[in-house]
Amino acid sequence: MERDTALVHLSGGVGNVVLATPLLVALDALGFTVDVLLDADYCETAELLRGWAVVRRVFTRGARELRWREYERLVPAVPPFYWRRFSRLYARERRAVARPRDRLFYEDEQDYYLSFARALGSPAEFRPVYRLPVEPSDEFGVSARTLVVAPGSKGGEMRAKRWGGFARLAEAFDDVAVVGTRDDLLAPDGKAIRFPKHARLFVDRLTLGETARLLASAGAVVASDCGLAHVAAAAGTPTVMIFGPTPHLALGRLAPNVTVLRAGLPCEPCWFGARFKACDARLDCLREISVEHVSRVIQNILSGALANGAARAVSV
Repeated sequence: MERDTALVHLSGGVGNVVLATPLLVALDALGFTVDVLLDADYCETAELLRGWAVVRRVFTRGARELRWREYERLVPAVPPFYWRRFSRLYARERRAVARPRDRLFYEDEQDYYLSFARALGSPAEFRPVYRLPVEPSDEFGVSARTLVVAPGSKGGEMRAKRWGGFARLAEAFDDVAVVGTRDDLLAPDGKAIRFPKHARLFVDRLTLGETARLLASAGAVVASDCGLAHVAAAAGTPTVMIFGPTPHLALGRLAPNVTVLRAGLPCEPCWFGARFKACDARLDCLREISVEHVSRVIQNILSGALANGAARAVSV
């Protein structure tokens, strides 16, 4: 029996695309042949989805081979903050699945994406964990003994999400690799992060697909709230995410291999409210997370002391 076809339109950062993968799994479970139109902030994001059994093809912005007319259903799963760019494409399109209210995205991002699948018949109780078709690789010299550090996030105001202790943290571990881009080596105050000499820097040396395989090979990954943290989690690697002004609960149910660290101050998270007002932009929520505490959490993970379970949020 021939499967109906669905074109899923995704956009946003790397993390947004990763958190949308349960939608792709749900549509495949419904019996759709799924293609993805990807209008991502980084074109390399397509590498994360290609070669996956639940996705037939991935088209990037301006792909000439994309034929809109061949799809039975169009799924405009674009985050609200980018929707104005694309709304005209779907204004009179009867094949398009109705979009949920924007507010849902900021309450539970994964549920926002899954609502498109539910509109097509997916059971409400079916909530697959986000995942990526990434396998570990020995090509980078990274093993179960390696701590991988992803210190960055997007630039501009997004730098406020960056924890300032990564360099000191790296000093506490013998086997350390650092991934990301050159901009990721800037602290929130704009100063360059100086990692110890023994830390292996893969910054600006790998494609996103290669970085994903490296993350999948590590014993643990530690990162700020950034796309690479979600890639590591989706690859199944024990991942420590350090949150400050941004909310982790708004992302939806995190993978069981994720540990969330945050200070637990009464003013956090403030990203969607009076941003930085309570601390006069000092980012106390990140400053109060000590290197020693993060180090202990990671040492427990690398030693196997933290058994797999539900994603845990730990206030310091």
